[in-house]
Amino acid sequence: MTFIASKPDEHRLERVLKVTRDILRAPDLEFALESIARGVADLFGFRFVTIVIAEGDDDEMRRRVLHGYDAGTVAERKNEKIDRRDILAVLQPRLEVAENCFYMPAEDEAHWERSIYTGELPRDAERASASAWHERDSLCLVLRDEAGQMIGYMCPDGPLDGNVPAALDLHAMGLFVNLMGLALAKARAQSRLLHEATHDGLTGLANRAFFQEQLQGALARARTTPDRASAVLFFDLDDFKQINDTLGHAAGDAMLNVVAERLVRAVRSTDVVGRIGGDEFAVLLNDRADANAVDRTVARIQEALVAPVSIEGRLLYITASVGIALLQSADERIEDVLRRADAAMYHAKSLGQAQFAYFEPYMFNETRRRLALSSDLRAAVEHQQFTVDYQPIVRLADGAIAGFEALVRWRPLGEAEVLPAEFVPLAEEVGLIVPIGRFVMESAMRSLRAWQRQTGNPQLRMHVNLSVGEVLERGLETFVTTLLRKHELDPSAVTIELTERSVMRGNALSLAHLTRLRDAGVPLCIDDFGTGYSSLRYVREFAVDAIKIDRSFIESSDGSIGSTPIVRMLLQLGDAYDLDVVAEGVETAEQAATLASMDCRYAQGFHFFRPMSAAAVSALLDERPVVV
Repeated sequence: MTFIASKPDEHRLERVLKVTRDILRAPDLEFALESIARGVADLFGFRFVTIVIAEGDDDEMRRRVLHGYDAGTVAERKNEKIDRRDILAVLQPRLEVAENCFYMPAEDEAHWERSIYTGELPRDAERASASAWHERDSLCLVLRDEAGQMIGYMCPDGPLDGNVPAALDLHAMGLFVNLMGLALAKARAQSRLLHEATHDGLTGLANRAFFQEQLQGALARARTTPDRASAVLFFDLDDFKQINDTLGHAAGDAMLNVVAERLVRAVRSTDVVGRIGGDEFAVLLNDRADANAVDRTVARIQEALVAPVSIEGRLLYITASVGIALLQSADERIEDVLRRADAAMYHAKSLGQAQFAYFEPYMFNETRRRLALSSDLRAAVEHQQFTVDYQPIVRLADGAIAGFEALVRWRPLGEAEVLPAEFVPLAEEVGLIVPIGRFVMESAMRSLRAWQRQTGNPQLRMHVNLSVGEVLERGLETFVTTLLRKHELDPSAVTIELTERSVMRGNALSLAHLTRLRDAGVPLCIDDFGTGYSSLRYVREFAVDAIKIDRSFIESSDGSIGSTPIVRMLLQLGDAYDLDVVAEGVETAEQAATLASMDCRYAQGFHFFRPMSAAAVSALLDERPVVV
């Protein structure tokens, strides 16, 4: 063998400098390691150089360089996975003595290769093509990280004839091992920078730019495989703003990470999950056969998201509205696909929470209307364009008025009335529901006190609805109790109505806020009772005072009670828990009579009264009796 001591100094220096330059200029790790292997082979006269590198933090290593071997061997062995633990089992006895560089006699090398690489000795043809692989002596030089863990090694092979390299040779070889470390550090830094440039810093998902790049690839594939449909899913988390506003951004970030993990687990490894911004996520479903496959994936994702999340000791729930855009043409632009998915998502949001929708062309008009409505809604809050109507609640036994439900109305100047079902969800989304709700609460208490004085009856009651945003708002109890004192109302005169969904969002925080109201003497009522998944649970947890039977159980096409067995069961439940029960949506005399026969005490609906203005209520109270 030609040892380094026989090489001129300038040759040694030039070789090391050349390898260093190659590493700094290398486009990738492969090129840098090949340059190191060529340098070692040239400077020391080795015919073969093998380099193995750990590229991640796990125990997986890969053979990245097989310098000097024939093309067949390189093709078969290069990038083969090797378990770090298997390597250490063989090397540990020698590493304890020699630390980083040791001599491997030929008789040990067969065991080395058998243990680490293939589990068996190479075939005769391969051994011959590799110049008697297991009949040579070799060196092993180990690369360690700062913690002392092995992250790679280099094995130069050649006819050493039993001679041990001199100290100068080993020292010089160590320089090349250090260059391996430089090449690996550079590759990892480049990989880290690339990852940071293409992935979201919080969740680690693809960012918007990288997601769009992947979508461009899907559009390109559509040109060659038009029969394999791809789809983009746009996710917007329902009521996420309330988590940030009430629990803080740390809790919000924790929730976003949970959502990211669940999305990744719910799709295939070939699909792409990205965070587009804020609480919006996107999924690129690659090569789905048809819409049915997309439906199954969406159902799997929604099921994964709905499970409760424990954050800071609180049990929270999260759902998402999903818009779906199928890739229609290979010539379609990225921005057009995303616009379609976004429009479908907003349509899904308009249907309620945890809904999904496929894009249809009319949804673009909906999006434009939503943008205009959002702007108008902000102006309406600023200029106080809202009013409050009141629908009487009657006692079925005699038709006497027991109280009212306050209902917000928006009648823009010179335009048709905007229905609450349209603007209330939008107000929640854009963060305007709290000022609107406080206006309704103030108006309702002021009107109730006036009517109590008018009738001389302090037992007259008012029901006021709270949205999820109001339930989670800090200072809710202080605001309500301050208004009660201002209008000289007994706390029992104002009942807070909330849907099961508004309670479910941020369960623990809702429980804390509502419990404080309940302790202050304010009654609680669950609206739309029986339509959720956990109705009875909330009756127990929140110690509610009343329930409202949802209109879907009352209404029918022939004017009778639509679901008599369910209504009867809910009435029995109310009696068992000593709750006031109000039947909503009563529209016929037959329905009223049937409810009365089942001992339902209170009802409201068009059969009795439609919602009316405060002035109309004052006139009504002069004519109709009230519950004493």
